[in-house]
Amino acid sequence: MAKVKIVTDSSSDIPCEIARALDVAVVPMNIHFGAQSYLEGVSISTDQFYTRMVNEAPAILPKTSQPAPSTFLETYKRVAEDSRDMISIHVSAALSGTYNSALTAARQLNESREAHITVIDSRNASMCLGWTVMAAAEAAQRGESYADIINLVLEMIPRLHIPSMLETLEYVKYGGRIGKAQAFLGTLLNVKPILGIEGGEVIPIEKARTKTKALERLVDITRQYSPFEDIAVMHTHSPTTAAEVVELIAPYHPKERIIVAQTCAAIGAHVGPGAIGVCVVSQN
Repeated sequence: MAKVKIVTDSSSDIPCEIARALDVAVVPMNIHFGAQSYLEGVSISTDQFYTRMVNEAPAILPKTSQPAPSTFLETYKRVAEDSRDMISIHVSAALSGTYNSALTAARQLNESREAHITVIDSRNASMCLGWTVMAAAEAAQRGESYADIINLVLEMIPRLHIPSMLETLEYVKYGGRIGKAQAFLGTLLNVKPILGIEGGEVIPIEKARTKTKALERLVDITRQYSPFEDIAVMHTHSPTTAAEVVELIAPYHPKERIIVAQTCAAIGAHVGPGAIGVCVVSQN
């Protein structure tokens, strides 16, 4: 029997080499700078994206759009050549139309019986999504059943947390993904907002007067989710700040087990440069 195949989108922040090793199909998000459009990770790299974002703001701010159902249809048909059994795991439906695009394509192939596809809303983003995808892919490689892999992902979702500090709310406001953090607007002159994701939606946590205090509070909030299974410090064009956060977390989690990486363009476009997100998988 052919093993289960895993599909995701590029907001999962899974490195290309890991996606290849785990045989994960990654559908790229669309990135837009004015009239110019790109496929994330295909026609524009993460480094190229951040260079443009920093150099062209505020005259041109990047936007994103979800892959079309036809793009998912093409991906699913290609994957179905190896196995018709697929689990497609995506960025929160409250943050992007990606889940709905995937669902539209999956329904078409399920109805025609060309494939057997379950689409899952991770209710999260970045490495929090990425860890569910990698766990599912590893389970598939071990030969676990379709139902068991779905249950594994669903069990992980409530244990995913991503407290984040932004330099500004301008990008998330511009991109229209501000959610309940709308409450922070108008009060953030010279303060740093700390946000999270709850129920798939961006929520305000608190605000700090200085960046130093914001990073300290970010780590304090992160500690509330201990004991940790995994931690990744994700940043948007701010490796020095990410390194500072790692040092603050190190007393509570082995430094060698903390992943540090620049987040994808699809997320960077909405949070702007200088943002830090601590992606956590809690043990319980």
